[in-house]
Order: sequence, then C-alpha cells, then structure tokens
Amino acid sequence: MAEIQEVSDTELIARARSMVPKLRERAADVERESRLSDETMAELRAADLFRTLQPRAFGGLERDFGTMVEIALELGRGCASTAWVYQNLAMHQLLIGFFPRRAQEEFWGPDPTRLISTAWAATHSTARPVDGGYLVSGHWEFASGILNDEGVSVMAPVEGREIAPGVAERRFFLLEEDRNDYEIKKVWDVIGLRGTGSEDVVCDEIFIPEHRSLSTVKSNMHGEKVVLQGAAVHDSTFYRVPLWSWFPMTIPPALIGAAQGGLEHMIELLEDRTDLFGNRLAGREGVKRRLAEASGKIDAARLLLRRDLSEMAELANRWELPSIERRGVWRRDASYSAILAFEAVGMLFYRGGAHGIGTDDALARAYRDIGAGATHVSADFDVAGEIYGEAVQGLPVRNPNF
Repeated sequence: MAEIQEVSDTELIARARSMVPKLRERAADVERESRLSDETMAELRAADLFRTLQPRAFGGLERDFGTMVEIALELGRGCASTAWVYQNLAMHQLLIGFFPRRAQEEFWGPDPTRLISTAWAATHSTARPVDGGYLVSGHWEFASGILNDEGVSVMAPVEGREIAPGVAERRFFLLEEDRNDYEIKKVWDVIGLRGTGSEDVVCDEIFIPEHRSLSTVKSNMHGEKVVLQGAAVHDSTFYRVPLWSWFPMTIPPALIGAAQGGLEHMIELLEDRTDLFGNRLAGREGVKRRLAEASGKIDAARLLLRRDLSEMAELANRWELPSIERRGVWRRDASYSAILAFEAVGMLFYRGGAHGIGTDDALARAYRDIGAGATHVSADFDVAGEIYGEAVQGLPVRNPNF
C-alpha cells in the first residue's frame, strides 16, 4: 500500500470549500442526470475527502466524525446532491471498519479507494442462516450514490433469530463487488435530491459469508469499553460510539449546507431584484426579517450538530458511554436540525417571489432538495420525538434503531 499522505482537517475542509463554485455550476446537470458526474467524483477522491473516516490501516485518514460533517456542510453550499452522496459514502467507510478484519481486507485490499453505498430500507428482505454464512434475498430502496461506487451493504432480518419477543435480529451484509450478484433497478424519479441516484437494489439468495456480516445489535452495545470485531484494530474513538447514535448525524449536514447556499444565493439576488413597481426588495422590512430568521435557524442547526458531535467525541475519548438520555437528545437534534434547515429555506423561497420558481433557480432547487432530504426517517421528528420522550422520562425506548 502506498504511503499515506497526511493532510490536516483544516485543509480537508478548505478543499471542500474550494469546490463550491464548480458544484454550483454543475448542480442543474447533476439534477438532470440523476447522478454525480465522473468529474465531480474524481475531484472528491483527489481531494482525499472520502478518506476522512476510512481506517488508517487501509489507507484512510481516520479522522473525527465532525470533520466529515464540516466537509459536507461546505459541499452542500454548492450542491445538496453532491453533499448527500459524499456524506453517505464517507460514513460507510467508517461502517466497514466495524466489520471483521477479513471483510475489510477483502474490500480494501485490492483497492483502498473503494466505496460502498447502503440499502437498508426494504420492501422485503430476509437472511437465511446456512453453513458458513447466509443466503440473502430482498428488494431494498434508497441506495444513495450506488451509481458512483463499487459495492453495497444491505440490511436484513435473520430467519429464526430474535433479540426480543417478536423482534428479529437484523444484520448488515457486505455484498461481493461483482455486480452480477445483484441488480440495480433505476427507479429514482423524484422532486428533490435527484442527483443522488438513490436507486433500488434487488438480489435473490446471494451467499454472504459470516465474516461479511455485522449484527446491528452488537454494533450498538453499551458494555464497558466495547469495540467490535474489526473495529478493535482501529484507533478512532468513534468505534466506541453506538452506531445508531451517529448514523442520524449523517443526514442533516447536506441539508444545512444547502440552506446556507440558498441564503447566499438570496442575498446575491437582492442586490438588484425589484418588485413590479421598481422598488428594491432589499429595502423591505419583511425581507430583512426573513433573512435574519432564516440565517438564525441555519446557525442554530449547525450549532446543534457541532455540540452533539463534540459531546460524542469527548465521551468516547474518556471511554465513557453516553447515557440513554443523551442519546435521546442526539437523536432529537439530528432530526430538529434538518427541520430548521427546511424552515429556513422555506422562508427564503417564499420571499424569492415569482421570479424564483423556475426549475433551474438555485433557491428553488435548494427548497426541493432540502424538502426531499427532510423526509428521511432520521429527520422524522415524530420518530425522534418519541425516542427522546421515552429516553428523557426513563421509559423503555422501543425503536430498534436507537
């Protein structure tokens, strides 16, 4: 393996920031093509951005989860779809690090630049235990970035295994890189985040060896000083954080970044935009108030994420496990920050007037993209609110993805 070229967090974030002008120029094409361009993917790789969370043992930089979030916040200013694909594929580099070392060696050994998408939302899926592994079948939706990567992880319940009465054990499965084993169904026809190419994945009784699977329960354990399987060989403290605590944190950054990009676009438009009677919109009191409130919501959303990620890092560094209540707060904040971003861009879109409803308008695109992203289950405040309400009151948290 080639020697790892070190780069600071500050430099990684600066590289992402420098891409924003190009991403803005390409945003309309990304939306039309329903995927990121090869050029954009090459630039993300060349900037080492996908290496941020990748284990150092396999050519990555193994940095703090918060660094990845800051990168996505910057990319989102230019293109929400690009930021969404980036934050998901980058996060999956951390996920692979939880698998047994053998699986990591098989995936990254031939090429340490490999990336995977994930498809966990299933219309139906099952994993049947057999000698040495599982036969996995199913139809999964929302595999963001699958047209731009080299593999996919799916999630399925295991036949005959329960973690509680009526609750099946679920496992992550790392499919082989041979795409003949599964089918990508191109069904992604949506109003927002079109460029993510979040297509469906279908397979029928693919054999997955045991070492290429990972229990979603064990990866969320609360035991003392727990590091799991392959994670035991890596230094990153985020392997000490329960998976379902940081998974939801992957969703808001692209949306918050896109809201910031929408705000910047709106301010630029106001320099010369007038109403039908020639009056400058920038001088209106309502416009000033909308700018203030929208920017406040965006700042609040960023601060929530940064605070929670800082807490996660501090606890992990001290080998302290987060309380159920703190994890409930983190889940609440992941959802609420996405809501704040959507509220902010909605205010700006409304104030943009009839001249801002064109399909190629940057603010209209941000409104569509953030609205689409806010439908993600991690942004569903009804779900997050229920989790928080149970956690803060000391009640059993019933959601299995917690």
